[in-house]
Amino acid sequence: MQSRTPSLSPRPRGVLRRLAVLAAALMAAVPVISSPAVADEPAADAASYPVYVNERGANRPDLVQYGSTRSTVVYDVFAYTCDTGGCYSNGGALPSQATYEAKVKEYMGANQFGGVATAPVVLDFEAIELTQVATGQTATNAYNLWRQLLTWTRNAAPQAPICHYGYDWLTQNQALIKQLHTDNLLNCFAPRAYFNDGQSLASWDSNLDASVARDRAMAPSHPIYPYVSPTAFPSETFVPGNTWAHMFAAVKAKTDGVVVWEPSIRDANACAWISQHSYEMGVITGTGSTGPLRASATMPSGSCIVNRGTTTSIPVTITNTSTTTTAATQMQSFTGTTGFSGSWQYWNVPSLAPGATWNTTLPMTIAATQTAGTALLHIRTGLSDTRWAVIVK
Repeated sequence: MQSRTPSLSPRPRGVLRRLAVLAAALMAAVPVISSPAVADEPAADAASYPVYVNERGANRPDLVQYGSTRSTVVYDVFAYTCDTGGCYSNGGALPSQATYEAKVKEYMGANQFGGVATAPVVLDFEAIELTQVATGQTATNAYNLWRQLLTWTRNAAPQAPICHYGYDWLTQNQALIKQLHTDNLLNCFAPRAYFNDGQSLASWDSNLDASVARDRAMAPSHPIYPYVSPTAFPSETFVPGNTWAHMFAAVKAKTDGVVVWEPSIRDANACAWISQHSYEMGVITGTGSTGPLRASATMPSGSCIVNRGTTTSIPVTITNTSTTTTAATQMQSFTGTTGFSGSWQYWNVPSLAPGATWNTTLPMTIAATQTAGTALLHIRTGLSDTRWAVIVK
């Protein structure tokens, strides 16, 4: 997906780039905590709201463990273009149906995105996206190519909703896009909803609202799955946690699901984001932190990073966040997440008055074979369960 700045008028195309974590941080490294600074996590308010993820390659965050579903994006390896004379692939003949369908299945496969059969398949063919091509014969040629490609995509992915990644706040050639939806060749929308450097939340809201309004008017029954990213463009620095919270609140209120595009985790700049994302997914799935006792853990590094193949002694503080005194309880065995293990230094948690704390230490071992770039962990007592998101290096 291109890192194009939203606008109500077309802008020049950028170069497709994978997300990368830059060294510049939007905030200082933060101690590992289970969730953002909130009094309590609400019950699930959108348990049926699907959160899809496009992720592949080494060290991917594995957002499935937080409650996401893997979906598929098909990139434009055929380099489609159209002009008044016709449409082309790499400047020449278009691929055969068999070649095209094989590529769609490849992107859906385990070696690429591993998308679930019923999850959206999004075609990212931006050079022929109908809001981006010239009106007239060029648009007609692109429209006819879309009809062919969408028919082939349906053959390759018969159970999936099919969307095309688009700049849905723009309205050029809108009648042609609407016809593709009317004919059910397209049966979902996938608007770009990334955050841009220096953009205000109001500006981001305005572009999302314009996209949703266009799409609802065009095909009210077709779901809208905007594409979001934890990094802002073009700097590719991670957005603050409160920005991610704002974006999630907006898409949950206005759309039918969301796709997190190829997040990449490489350093501590992602700590605030993964903590906030863990919280948001806890709300959506109804599995947020529970109970009066909340745990906070501070890595010796001062960030949320843990290292594979090592054992790290992690100080943990238990705090009574309720307004009543808690009964004595015990720390629970640290199990349940593949590749992580540890035995508490002190197990017996005393009775705690409101606001009181108690400290213990967890010598936590991470297996060298653990592969995900992040991990959703739990610190449990007999009275509570605190979600804890870490980055794994």
